[in-house]
Amino acid sequence: MKTIAKQYEEILKRPTRGIVHFNDVFSKRDVDFDAELTAITRNLGNFSDVTFPIGQDHKLADYGVNLLHDLIAEQNRIINSIRDRVGKMILQNFTEKVVLSVVNCAPRNSKTTANGRNGEDFHLAITDNGLEIYAVPLAILQALETRDKILALYRIPNEKLKVTDGLHEQFRSSIIATTRYFPEILEPIFEYQDRNSLINAKLLGKHPDVIPKQKKLAEFAFADTFGNVRISVKDTEIFKSYFGSGNIGDVVKMRVGKSKSVDAYYTTSLKEIPDGELGIYQNVADNDNSKASYWEIVKKWSVGTLWRAEQSLEELNPNFRNEEIVVTEKQ
Repeated sequence: MKTIAKQYEEILKRPTRGIVHFNDVFSKRDVDFDAELTAITRNLGNFSDVTFPIGQDHKLADYGVNLLHDLIAEQNRIINSIRDRVGKMILQNFTEKVVLSVVNCAPRNSKTTANGRNGEDFHLAITDNGLEIYAVPLAILQALETRDKILALYRIPNEKLKVTDGLHEQFRSSIIATTRYFPEILEPIFEYQDRNSLINAKLLGKHPDVIPKQKKLAEFAFADTFGNVRISVKDTEIFKSYFGSGNIGDVVKMRVGKSKSVDAYYTTSLKEIPDGELGIYQNVADNDNSKASYWEIVKKWSVGTLWRAEQSLEELNPNFRNEEIVVTEKQ
């Protein structure tokens, strides 16, 4: 049986400074994990284990783990900027220790327990900046796979778990990260030396098609505390081509699925949207190393109102979280 490559075996030996959990076992509560993780990471705060409930909503975890990946890259950029500008090296806790993530939505039903299985197997994904993600199901990795960020993927067989009875353990996500100390049980599905090798394999049709990729051109990804909506766009250039001759500052048409269309201002940031109007813009903090991107749909509050973009989309289509977001040139 194929064993884990030395490159990734070394990654699993790194000391850790915290685990970010996205899990269906935690009590549901109102939480904006985007804001919380961003504030901790960009301020170079003291990182500790954090837990976020996701219920049965895969989209939350899918967005969250991709956000975490990007925030790790952003933190490295900030650390390097401080070093270059003032010559100060940040504490070793940041530069030598790593953050892990456990992402879990694993109901037991007739399908996932067929033939004596104890739910779907967990998988370990390792991204191009070294983030380790212990995840079930694989659909939770869609955003990362669509953006070509996963360089290695391994199956973690239930029956081979070392520090618990994997065939009967009910709370596998409470112990699954210990797998990193037993790399011999990992079953490689794919491993690439770098991101270019991954992209080339996909272009040649040699990449295993095991992680679902985004199918709609633009779809709901996340809504924050203020009702601002972030959509995931599979191909930025194709998405923008539907704007026609629309330029920054122009009004475009937006609809959800087969809903009616509404006007939206195409801008570069929130500040340029007129009070009380709907707007859309590409997120300035988004990573631009992929065809895919995140865009913001925002309702600029006028004085005395709390009408939100999330409500606007729900008015257009109550099922907006599962429908395609379509933006076209205003005729």
